[in-house]
Amino acid sequence: MNSKIGLSLLVFILLLLSILPAIAHNEHPLGRQQIPWSPNPAILRTLSYNFDFAGGGDFVTWRPPGGLEQRDGRECLVGPYFFFDVNDEFAFDIDEPVTIKLLFDRTVTEGFNLSYDHAVKPTVVSRTLKGSTERWHWETVTLPRARFANRKYAKTDFAIGGLKSLFPADNSGGGHRIALCDIEISRANKTQQSQPPLDISLSITDENGELTSARVGLYDATGRSPLATDSATIVHRFSEQIRDLSLRQVPASWPTDGRFVFYVDGNYRASLAPGRYTLVVSKGPEYRLHVETINVSRENLASVEVKLQRWINMPAKGWFSGDDHIHIARNEPDVNRSILSFTSAEDIHLANLLQMANVTTWHFPQYAFGTPGHFVRKNYSLAAGQESPRTSHRGHTISLNAQKFHWPEKDYFLYDRTANAIHQDGGLFGYAHVAIDGFNVSWGLALDVPLGIVDFLEMLQMGVLNTEYLYDFLNLGYKLLPSAGSDYPYIHIAGAERVYAKVGESFSIPAWFDAWRSNRSFVSNGPMIEFLVNEDADGVEYHLARGETINIAAKAQVNPDFDELETVQLIVHGNVLASGSSQTEDGLSLNHTFRAEESFWFAIRTRGKNGTVAHTAPVYVYVDGNKQFWNKENAEQIALKYIDILKTMRSSTPDLNEEWERFNVEKDVLPKWHHAKPSLDTQIDQAIERYKTQIETVEGKSRPLQ
Repeated sequence: MNSKIGLSLLVFILLLLSILPAIAHNEHPLGRQQIPWSPNPAILRTLSYNFDFAGGGDFVTWRPPGGLEQRDGRECLVGPYFFFDVNDEFAFDIDEPVTIKLLFDRTVTEGFNLSYDHAVKPTVVSRTLKGSTERWHWETVTLPRARFANRKYAKTDFAIGGLKSLFPADNSGGGHRIALCDIEISRANKTQQSQPPLDISLSITDENGELTSARVGLYDATGRSPLATDSATIVHRFSEQIRDLSLRQVPASWPTDGRFVFYVDGNYRASLAPGRYTLVVSKGPEYRLHVETINVSRENLASVEVKLQRWINMPAKGWFSGDDHIHIARNEPDVNRSILSFTSAEDIHLANLLQMANVTTWHFPQYAFGTPGHFVRKNYSLAAGQESPRTSHRGHTISLNAQKFHWPEKDYFLYDRTANAIHQDGGLFGYAHVAIDGFNVSWGLALDVPLGIVDFLEMLQMGVLNTEYLYDFLNLGYKLLPSAGSDYPYIHIAGAERVYAKVGESFSIPAWFDAWRSNRSFVSNGPMIEFLVNEDADGVEYHLARGETINIAAKAQVNPDFDELETVQLIVHGNVLASGSSQTEDGLSLNHTFRAEESFWFAIRTRGKNGTVAHTAPVYVYVDGNKQFWNKENAEQIALKYIDILKTMRSSTPDLNEEWERFNVEKDVLPKWHHAKPSLDTQIDQAIERYKTQIETVEGKSRPLQ
């Protein structure tokens, strides 16, 4: 054998062997299992998942997927949540009441949530079982306007779960599971037959007259949306490629109850039943919603041209948006264009696609990290990152802009191992889900921030702006960046929450990250913030003499199709120093002048009447050369708070009931925790000492802040 060929073959074999364990354990990220249970011909498939945020209600928590059990001669589904695919020959793309009769074993079942593919928007029916106390209980549910168009996960149509199988987890009592032993399903057969369809065409251009990608909603008078055709953009959702997506949130002026949308890369073609439709086209918060009525008839064949209008042009001002938290697999470069068509339709200039790991395996793989994994087209881009380490016991983390995927298998609970590797790569390390205070994130932050390894906090998500941790650690003297991310496809549509960085005239992925590190930035789910410090629009650090005057003039705006702002606030050391609520043509303004007596940090925050929020990264003002910008009055109280948190963490042990993916991490969590525990205890001691040093420094007894 040729020596070069032999060497290449050996390298290939070694590479294959190195990834085989991951291949063997790489299950579906939602623990998907198909279950051989079909009690009648109307049910084609039955599946189990551990999660569903697209169902219309709170999402199902991370309990282990269910399965089949024999219960007194009956074959029953027992578990937290099950999906059902209705046979398309029985019902597909209908619009009528469907009646479902469910036989439950009441020794397990207290009640249930039933989510289903509604004609207008995902809908949940909740029931507590009452009445008869007999073990076997039939419950009848009528589903108004059932669509059953295969739009739930894995082309299913409805799902049933326990009343308490929701987030956050409720581990008290029962109600986490159901025992479902039979289903009967019947149609009303009232779906009206459509008239022969007519062809329509749609083209969408931007403010420059160029074809552009966008989100499209098309609704009849009742809010029902025709299914998207093959000319719509393919959207990647978990392991599926789909075209119809549901929205959990819409702008305030969304003109219909319809919540199903599709995406278009400039042009779209479809055949529609004659009638009047409402067309809604959007492209993120910087563009006005385009809303118009179109009539489809033989006399008025529809050829619709939409020219989107900007509300504001942030790139023209040097600001470019990014989403720090998107999960879409990229096994090869060929998928880049379809992914970018989706993310650019939401006007995300930098979509960070995160390879996601737990203690056992990883999901949403990226074909390359660093520059080889970058994809850029017309100031829109994709870059690889990672959500790992990621445990329910000490928080989920995100790493961005690194050169490779870092997964320290044996030391998984020692987050500093990953953070140090990311930093050596030139990347940034931060904590996810800070906004919702999820997955014991307070333990991770209490430990890792004083160790100096945390760069950013994902403090805006799910429409929630959580400032507690940012303000606490800034008031202790630690510099941190606010961040925001959608966590698509788990939570929101990509770009629902985003971070803007002031890049300047020329956009690139490295320039965006450099700007986020060192220039002004803000997080937002709609509003825009700009401000001046003594007439300067760019600085993030200022040096003043004691008693010198500082003027902060801020302006906050929001797209009128999205919301109306209530207030803009100047935050100093976590407290509101000044606010403005007078509406002007350009939005809300704030102008405040005061004397700087000691060093401090400040930020600008704004809120809207319908839930939109924005918050800037902190700006640091140093007085007489003193760079200790912390809050001396509150530092001791805050430090003691996090010392107590670390003491609780020291005595803790992971609870497998809290593990998001218990279905594939159960065997590894506790061994890896115990392996890491001695080192963690040492780190906890180090962090506590640093907090104590800060307390002593405030009291003037010891060395300066590290």
